[in-house]
Amino acid sequence: MIDPTARCPEWLIDRIINSGGSISFYKYMDLVLNDPENGFYSTGRLNIGKDGDFCTSPSLGNDFARLLAIQVVDWFLDLEKSGIESELFSLVEVGPGEGTLSRDLAIAIAEIAPALISKIEFVLVELNVGMRKRQEKVVNNFKGIYCRWCDLEDLISRPVTGVVIANEALDAFPVERLIFTGNKVFRQGVALRKINDEYFLEFVDLKPTSVIMKFLQESNSLLNIEFPPKDICDRWVTEWHCDLPTWFGKLSKVLSNGSLLVVDYAMESKRYYNANRKDGTLISYRNQKANTNILKDPGLSDLTAHLCIESTISYALINGWKFMGETRQGQALLALGLSSFLFSLQNTSSQDLSAALNRRESLLRLVDPMGLGEFRWLAFQKENSYDLILSNRFLEEPIS
Repeated sequence: MIDPTARCPEWLIDRIINSGGSISFYKYMDLVLNDPENGFYSTGRLNIGKDGDFCTSPSLGNDFARLLAIQVVDWFLDLEKSGIESELFSLVEVGPGEGTLSRDLAIAIAEIAPALISKIEFVLVELNVGMRKRQEKVVNNFKGIYCRWCDLEDLISRPVTGVVIANEALDAFPVERLIFTGNKVFRQGVALRKINDEYFLEFVDLKPTSVIMKFLQESNSLLNIEFPPKDICDRWVTEWHCDLPTWFGKLSKVLSNGSLLVVDYAMESKRYYNANRKDGTLISYRNQKANTNILKDPGLSDLTAHLCIESTISYALINGWKFMGETRQGQALLALGLSSFLFSLQNTSSQDLSAALNRRESLLRLVDPMGLGEFRWLAFQKENSYDLILSNRFLEEPIS
């Protein structure tokens, strides 16, 4: 049965027809998000914030960056004390969104460690032109810092020492969707159906690639669970972040010494690949509304899929990273001192009460276990020949 809301726009009709009438879901997700002329990200249609398509932690104010900066400064000071020589340390943000996190981190680092800010360059890794133009307007307004934009290939040619942050970036990587039916597995695809001179999108089953079959063969060791799980329903669907191994491999060549922090939707494999999670984790966002209809409004909506914690860590380890630990965002921010931020609001004057209440609401949203507080922070250190031990304050007991 065709979903009447899954109308296919003209530009996507051409892409699918030119591909033989169907494409993999991986290709579909890549097109609707990143197509240079029509993708949700590349055109700059994405609007982040309380009045946009969805909220991110940095979009709720600068407190997220002020707390994260405490950990980032610790890492930079550890690198400095280790005696590692570098003309400039680098703070690399992958998928910088609106650019607010890099800007707010620069301001916070300058406040926490004034002597350090002149030793840091800010590097924004952004592939989509539309988003980069918006980032330039935000970041370039802050004077006194050195900032540049590039891609991972540029960084590989000239590796850096420092800190890499991927905040809510990996969940937007295109994913393969796998369909288990009977004793067979299929690769989910997207095809066209023409009804009364109008084209609609529908899911189709495609033959799995050799890469998918390799993932299935290695899945038990990667996930530390039985995969697929027992008692799944017919046509059980799940996702695989197939680009993660390559991404970790590239980053291992980008960073000579330092740390990587991944902050994103993520869950343990036993929850991710669960018989009861029969439709996977993919979801669409538009105008603050989440929708499980992932074929609706292609190119006009965001698509995201949770990470699997075990496979993400495994891909990092095989690409030369050392896993330092993980925790939920709520616990991480409390360990970095969020409670003191809340306590300071008690001294607010009556004239500033409205702003204080808004700030309190934003702080609580950052740790809300039903929302942003459920994000996972996964920290990795680049393996190297130096006797370098990085401190991880965000993994310590919360500050009361």
